[in-house]
Amino acid sequence: MVVAKTTRRFGAHDVANGPFKDAVHVGTKRYQIFSGQLNYLHNYLSQRLLPTEPEDVTMQGILIILQNLLEHECEVLIRHYVTKAGTIKDHDFQQRIENGYVSFKSKCDWLLARKLIKQADWDIMDEVRRLRNEYAHSRPSERRQRFRYKGFQLLTQRGIQRLFVDIELTLRQIRSQAGQRSRWMTVPPGYASPGSTQLIPRRLHLPTTRRTVSPVTCRRDSQTGSTLTAIRS
Repeated sequence: MVVAKTTRRFGAHDVANGPFKDAVHVGTKRYQIFSGQLNYLHNYLSQRLLPTEPEDVTMQGILIILQNLLEHECEVLIRHYVTKAGTIKDHDFQQRIENGYVSFKSKCDWLLARKLIKQADWDIMDEVRRLRNEYAHSRPSERRQRFRYKGFQLLTQRGIQRLFVDIELTLRQIRSQAGQRSRWMTVPPGYASPGSTQLIPRRLHLPTTRRTVSPVTCRRDSQTGSTLTAIRS
């Protein structure tokens, strides 16, 4: 899944010039009608044909996006490594990614084998992959299914905090290896203030080293110097 450097967005592209630069352009009326039809179909399917709790529907979409984001950055790092120091086998692996299919897990294993990511990063990406698969293959049941992230209930404020912080740090680690940076964090601007790097109400701070401080784990970001506080494993 190689993404072009410049992606074309039809419904909500970024404004390039003028006083609203970098804002999201509102789609045409025709596009909004079509988008509304898709939302109606989506709600009908998830509420009638395959009844699912609304928060589970939303969480499934979030996990798909997070895995795709991680997978894309992995592919960028693989391409960067192969271009600079890849063997014939590495080039063959890169060609399979571009022209065929390589699983997300295989890409993570490839990066770990070459020490381009740490075991902790691999563990986080594997957790996201597992959760995404569990959500994708879940079926309606009489009892509520409770998904867990690192042993914690996922659909809680604590679980979401842990998930988003871990993914943000993993993305920074992968990007730094490829010489890349992103102007946008995984955490939305409305949840992280630039001054304090505060994440999801008042309890988390934004960052690849770890030191344990009871009852939280603090990690310092090598790029920004900011400290990230998360609930200890």
